[in-house]
Amino acid sequence: MTQDKMKILWFETGDLYTVRRGKEVGERLGVQVDSLDAYDLNFAADGGSVGVFSGSRDLVSYYDALIIRSFMPFIAEALTLARLFRMAGKTVVDESTTSEGYAMSKMHDYVVLAANGVDVPRTRQFYDPNQMAAFAEEIGYPCIIKGTTGSEGRHVHKVDSERQLRKKLIQYKSGEVMVQEFLAAEQDYRVITIGYKALPVYVSRKPKSDDFRTNFEFNEEVISHPLAEAPHLKDIAERAARALGREFSGVDIRCRGAKPLVLEANRRPGFKGFEEATGYDVAGALIEYVMRKAGSQAENILKVNA
Repeated sequence: MTQDKMKILWFETGDLYTVRRGKEVGERLGVQVDSLDAYDLNFAADGGSVGVFSGSRDLVSYYDALIIRSFMPFIAEALTLARLFRMAGKTVVDESTTSEGYAMSKMHDYVVLAANGVDVPRTRQFYDPNQMAAFAEEIGYPCIIKGTTGSEGRHVHKVDSERQLRKKLIQYKSGEVMVQEFLAAEQDYRVITIGYKALPVYVSRKPKSDDFRTNFEFNEEVISHPLAEAPHLKDIAERAARALGREFSGVDIRCRGAKPLVLEANRRPGFKGFEEATGYDVAGALIEYVMRKAGSQAENILKVNA
């Protein structure tokens, strides 16, 4: 790393709140934060020109760190970008994008979480609708039909009978949805983790009376709380983030009775609603974490080369 101010590439599509906040924090902290998306990139394997560029700029040489915030529909490009940064010894968040296979599947996440001892709702993915109906009967109605991909509450449905279940299933290709137990809790919780550590505040979210889903865009009741009041939420959120290798994650939790279960550990959480509800500077905490990590890695490289 040069003596100039640190340069961070924020890879995310569009003029989004998250991008604007990253740049604002960079200005405040004296860090250059630039945003690009897949349309700004060109890849080269052409004799002496090898790598990823924006115009004529070699991105890996120019930037000290990379924050990956966009995947779909350019998964291969995002992963190639992450791998090239990692090969050069640069900081990548999330690092897991460079060290393990990438699976755009909620079922993948449930399996990995459960295998690591993190409690999740009872969930099955079948390709046979008869097996799905049998499992729904086993866990009882109402139950949840949830797409293996999707965000912001899309492809999530509550069904009250086998007839409703089968009617929903015909709208999807075989294997695109999971059957999951319905957790009849009045609210759920969002905990944000950075560097596998939970922020000191969390929010409770109570769905609107005509819905069972929660999302900051749904205008539900959102209340901020100190995380010190809920150590059980802190523990399961941090274990979920670490199990999935997600350095920056929004962990959604709902309880079965008193037992917290992880509904999802988002790999690219939006944080506009969280910042508005809590007043906590999520973007600042993320940039500061990246700065510390990049500085530590640069020092290690200098020691090795000394």
